[in-house]
Amino acid sequence: MAEHIEDHAKLYKNSGKGEQDTSRRRRTEQTIELRRQKRGNALNKRRNIDPNADYESESTDMEKYVPPKFNCTLPQAKELLLNNPTQDTLRKVFEHIRRLLSRDKNPPIDEVVNEGLVVALVQALGYPDEKVQYEAAWALTNVVSGTTRHTQAAVDAGATVALINLARSTSNHALADQCFWAVANIMGDCAVFRDHAIDCNVIPVLREFTDNIQSLKVTLARTLAWVCSNICRHKEPQINHDQMRAVLPAIGNLLTYDDQEVRQDACWALSYLTDNDDSALEIVLNANLLTQVRNLISSNVDKMVAPALRVFGNFVSGNDRITQVIIDTGILSAAMPSIMDKSGVVLKEACWMLSNILAGTVPQIQAVIDAGLVPKIVFALECGEFKVKGEAAYALSNLALSGTQEQVYTLAQAGILSAVAKLLNVRHVEFLVNLLTVVHAVFNSISTMKPDVLEAYKDEFEAAGGIDFIEELQNHENQKIYEFCYEIINNYFFQNDDIENDPNMAVESPVFRF
Repeated sequence: MAEHIEDHAKLYKNSGKGEQDTSRRRRTEQTIELRRQKRGNALNKRRNIDPNADYESESTDMEKYVPPKFNCTLPQAKELLLNNPTQDTLRKVFEHIRRLLSRDKNPPIDEVVNEGLVVALVQALGYPDEKVQYEAAWALTNVVSGTTRHTQAAVDAGATVALINLARSTSNHALADQCFWAVANIMGDCAVFRDHAIDCNVIPVLREFTDNIQSLKVTLARTLAWVCSNICRHKEPQINHDQMRAVLPAIGNLLTYDDQEVRQDACWALSYLTDNDDSALEIVLNANLLTQVRNLISSNVDKMVAPALRVFGNFVSGNDRITQVIIDTGILSAAMPSIMDKSGVVLKEACWMLSNILAGTVPQIQAVIDAGLVPKIVFALECGEFKVKGEAAYALSNLALSGTQEQVYTLAQAGILSAVAKLLNVRHVEFLVNLLTVVHAVFNSISTMKPDVLEAYKDEFEAAGGIDFIEELQNHENQKIYEFCYEIINNYFFQNDDIENDPNMAVESPVFRF
């Protein structure tokens, strides 16, 4: 059983422990799910026709598309571009291509790529007319919102470096915004294209804009925050440490911008960077961004609280010293009690963060207890949806494994035995192992610390149906579950009277041999 407990403890801290990789992959999948709730169905965004855009002249939108006066087929557009077009022709042709690619249904991205028009769009970025540049950048944005094949065609045509250079050179922020939007789509496709954009110097250009973040319109600031997010979010591989150091000042500036969506995306970017090893966490700590993140946790706006909790949760999955830095922000007593009264994603993230702290040192565990959070974790176990229950079970199991006898006894005082008893019929192995870890540790703590009240707690557990489930789970195929149930029954519920009063359980006389 001691070996079982030691193995189980490895799930919670990342200091040289192999099982952490599995846990981190789980968190990454949840991150993508959360982002999809916000952005719809894609991390690469198409831009449809916008009547309020700086260069949009017709009052149309994606629900009601009205063709412009100029019209031609894509082969005709190619022919016009190859025959010494005037500026007016260029404007009309590229606006027409952009409008076709901005249709809500079935935009002809394949046709544009197959006709070789992507090369023309890239060349148009260098034409000395902002209208032409803007239409080409918008059209490329929608090309690279398609499949990897479409994005590859734009990359091969030199779109990435052309877009970044145009963003840097123009004084027109609407045009720069469109260029960054297209580059974000390129990086959003895969880590290879992200690295390509970094090689094309996207981070220094991003820094030039974010260094003056307070002077930017909200639309551009939001695009820059999304650029940061796509720089940081790919995991295989993550950006290297030098690239992290380069992008962190941009994230820090965005976290100060007075717009909820900007701060939210910047915080998600930071959460991707901190889903990393201790050396990366040290780099982020040195960027001095904890105050901004803590402010988001205290904002009471769920969409900002969730990524901020993810950042702090990533930090406390690091070593004990890094964990203590987060505790020293005062977040446990100042903000966590009210956050633990929430539900859904925020509560799940909060329980996950606390589970990492509860795998730490005895003083760190005590900090959670002193903040009055243990009863709230127990309540989350009882009343939360199953994903919340799962994280709460991890948190309480960590306390049971890492805490002192006195600290574990606080679980008994918080009503954990009756709460767990009602959940032992859940057929989920990992969940059951965590619950049984708690039950075993709590009974051990009670018998050591308060033996005079052991019978009362045993009665509480039995009255809630716990012993019936424990007896049933002795037949479970999982060895850990069987061992826990056997020890709980054998140590705390097995009575000699049961054998003496049962005629079918007669004890055989010993056989003596001489």
